[in-house]
Amino acid sequence: MIILRCFGAENYYLERVIFPFEILNFSAPEEAEVEIWSHEFGGAELVESFKVAELHT
Repeated sequence: MIILRCFGAENYYLERVIFPFEILNFSAPEEAEVEIWSHEFGGAELVESFKVAELHT
């Protein structure tokens, strides 16, 4: 299980729990940022962070 957080301008915010083998499609402003968090025994841990614009390749 991972947690996806996406936040950007104009109070845009999306947070979803994603289970293994699940696919999530979403729309977000290009300047928004995406964070991928994992849930470990010690709590949540930031795994990766990037701009939405990097996904538009």
